[in-house]
Amino acid sequence: MAYEKCNDVSKEIWNDLKERDPAEVTGRTGVIFRDGLYQLPFLERELLIDPAGQEIRVAQAPGGEPGFRVCLSALTYLLHLDPKAMGPCISPLELPGGVTFFRGHHGLPAAPLEARFGQDLAGFLAAGQKLKAETRPAGDAALALNVFPGLTVEVILWRGDDEFPAQVSFTLPAHLDRFWFLDAVWGLLNLVTQELLKAGE
Repeated sequence: MAYEKCNDVSKEIWNDLKERDPAEVTGRTGVIFRDGLYQLPFLERELLIDPAGQEIRVAQAPGGEPGFRVCLSALTYLLHLDPKAMGPCISPLELPGGVTFFRGHHGLPAAPLEARFGQDLAGFLAAGQKLKAETRPAGDAALALNVFPGLTVEVILWRGDDEFPAQVSFTLPAHLDRFWFLDAVWGLLNLVTQELLKAGE
């Protein structure tokens, strides 16, 4: 991946957030803005986002670097998403244009999860527990990860056997495309995959 750190996020995106009225952001998302910082829950952590200083840090690990995907998704969430306008869970392929977009370079990031957890349901569930995911009755195991408030991604795993390979699918809220371009949705799914793999190490 060409971009790795928060510093790689476009300054234009940071400036958009800096100029945004915090009351609009907090009223739309429900996040807290205090002492110049947005306090944004992220999986099992909390991000402290400083628009003026163009910095994001993890409250539980102030010296840590959240990484490019976390930072870009967090800023996109604060700038554009309205959790109250999300619909029921659907496949990313059901989003308008999804079948065409999520292929080739932008294919859904199922393969790394299938390789890591395809024969390890216990490891999959343990990784989800670390991330405060909710288990769901789908597939052989399913995790619903509340990535940001009101933005839940479900990861469904079917275990591989002698007859069929392991399979992973995703669901996310309908209408997400009203607020995010599909490349941002793809980034979100890659972020979820990244966090599950890290939690499963």
